[in-house]
Amino acid sequence: MQQLKDMQTSLRKLGNSVTQLRASINELQTSLPAVTNFVSEVERDVKKWQFKTQPRLNRIQIILDVLKIDHKEK
Repeated sequence: MQQLKDMQTSLRKLGNSVTQLRASINELQTSLPAVTNFVSEVERDVKKWQFKTQPRLNRIQIILDVLKIDHKEK
């Protein structure tokens, strides 16, 4: 008899866990569009930053190359 009660308790716990899992999955699915939008905005900002900084980085690299050549000549 005790085993039957233990099994019922375990099944209730399992049922509650499944219900919580479903709720969590629904919450994640609901938040997914917002997360996707945020990721898109971040990617756009990164591309914009790269576009703005690339010419500067190129000039810095040229300066470094010139400095290396000058240093080797000395």
